[in-house]
Amino acid sequence: MAFEVRLPGQSVIVTGAARGIGRVMVQRFLAAGARVLAADRDAAGLAETVTLAGSADLASIVADVSAAEGAAAIVAAAVSAFGGIDILVNNAAVAPHATLLDERPEVWDTVYGVNCRGTFLMTQAAARAMIAGGNPGRIINFSSGVTKRGSAGAACYASSRAAVESFTRVAAIELAQHSILVTCVSPGLIDTQPKPLPPTMAESLGRRIPALPLARPGESDEVANVVLFLASEAASYITGAVIDVDGGAGIGSRFLGASVPDEDVRYDWVTGRLAPA
Repeated sequence: MAFEVRLPGQSVIVTGAARGIGRVMVQRFLAAGARVLAADRDAAGLAETVTLAGSADLASIVADVSAAEGAAAIVAAAVSAFGGIDILVNNAAVAPHATLLDERPEVWDTVYGVNCRGTFLMTQAAARAMIAGGNPGRIINFSSGVTKRGSAGAACYASSRAAVESFTRVAAIELAQHSILVTCVSPGLIDTQPKPLPPTMAESLGRRIPALPLARPGESDEVANVVLFLASEAASYITGAVIDVDGGAGIGSRFLGASVPDEDVRYDWVTGRLAPA
């Protein structure tokens, strides 16, 4: 069920808009009455997002958030198209995986360039535009549930996402005086994987999904619901927070029993259970 939010006339930037959660967020912001600038470095995917949305309130730009000129161009395009910026969603990210011993420095630098530098550059440029326009604003960053537990092959991705969480808290402190709220959404396993699934990924997910507390992956709309809430007036007293959208994956594994056996007789004096004769 979609969470209904109305944002009439609000101007929104969504990065990483060429596919997956980014594409769904573009559609949901438009449905809420907002004007959206969709940005991505993938021209073909971005064009598909624009075609699927089919809205006069949607503009787009092909740009790389990890480059200062790319971030500046995105913000300038939004200001030119809409007269200002009200909401920035820093969704653009890359997530290649490799073991620590196999990781290549150039891949590490690219991941940090997009996930961390891109978030910083976009936040800085958008915040400056919001302040210059006298607009209270919302900046919504993206992290990942992988920051909370070790995961083989995720040293680069997980640490880059943890950095975004720390950055969010600092940005929230500094920008509060300008009435700009900064939050972070941390999705767990969301159904955005390529179809059909590659064999190794299919095997991994086949083991992982049944162990999730809700025993299913999340949907992009379920992440978009939280983003729209954070962009709305209903979230007017939330800043610096990292919101998990992970179906409980960060707190433990699925429980299938009706009760928990307690065979430790050391605490019979607590429970009142009589020890076996």
